[in-house]
Amino acid sequence: MTLEINQKCNLKCKYCYLGEKAGTVMSLETAKKSIDLAFQKAEIHRDRKIWFDFIGGEALLDFELLNQMMSYILEQNKDKRFNLKFSMTSNATVLNQRFMDFLIGNKFDLKISIDGYEEVHDLNRITHNERGSFNKIIKNWDYIADYEMKTGKYVQVTNVVTRNNYMFFYESVKFLVEELGVKIIDTAIDLFVDWTKEELETICSHIYRIYALYERCFNERRAFGWSFVNEVLHSVEEKRKFYSCGAGIISLYVRTDGTFFSCSTHMAQEEGLGDVDRGLNPQKIAYLKQLNSIDNETCLACEIYELCEAKSCIMQSLDTNGDVNIPDPTLCYMQKFKTSFYYDNLRSLKKINEGSYANG
Repeated sequence: MTLEINQKCNLKCKYCYLGEKAGTVMSLETAKKSIDLAFQKAEIHRDRKIWFDFIGGEALLDFELLNQMMSYILEQNKDKRFNLKFSMTSNATVLNQRFMDFLIGNKFDLKISIDGYEEVHDLNRITHNERGSFNKIIKNWDYIADYEMKTGKYVQVTNVVTRNNYMFFYESVKFLVEELGVKIIDTAIDLFVDWTKEELETICSHIYRIYALYERCFNERRAFGWSFVNEVLHSVEEKRKFYSCGAGIISLYVRTDGTFFSCSTHMAQEEGLGDVDRGLNPQKIAYLKQLNSIDNETCLACEIYELCEAKSCIMQSLDTNGDVNIPDPTLCYMQKFKTSFYYDNLRSLKKINEGSYANG
């Protein structure tokens, strides 16, 4: 369950999926109702696991609420004894010792956003007075190192590739790995951009350069985890159901006002799945459960249709094209690239996948 604690932030990143934030904050009552639902729905799952993911805005701006939510979760779980996992996404500019003690003490997975070196990062991740945020993060880097040492977990860094920085993609990842020592990188290509074929080709050429760095680090026993490699292996080697992510069925996104959505990708009102007062809409959930194909002759004729994840990313299809049967063109392009990349690099991918490298 993803809990959108607030819609406020000390930054105004140019590509933020929330756009102009409403400044709203989830009430504790709404949070408790959401948490109760998570426990209720988890009863039917044999693994007895619940993953609570806290996001904003910048979730740490409402730390007291976050603290109260955690207390409620732990209290509810005293008798239930579920296996709980906690994670949070932060821009890392407001970290302090109190916040870090909380995250470390509760064994949070921590995800932060850094797009690359200062000039690249500050193109988009800016404050409300138009200043870059890079140096604020670097000043807090000792907190990151302390977190990793005390938890034995690596911080996951997300770098967003968008129209004004894609030409610096390789250099950005190289900086994160070699200068900051980042061990887990989650590359996110901005799907709000209407990419041209030439731009995507450039991004893919950078991916090959990053993979060369990835291989070299692996061979030198200083490996890092990179989402692209995981995605390549997952998308080609693993068989899956059509709607394999299960968003809205096995996971849920809760907005500050208590409305439910499948995920953060597409949150148009008509796609809502219910709210904390009325509960989940059974008709909407039934619709998601019966999804097993799309009505698209071009896709059905594609040689990688069975492997393709783009076709089943329903919420992205709706957000981009307003039609579940028309996949996002960037996802389509990248799926084809990942498949060809897999077969072009099969030997080295197998070696890396069978070896021992950084947690990812």
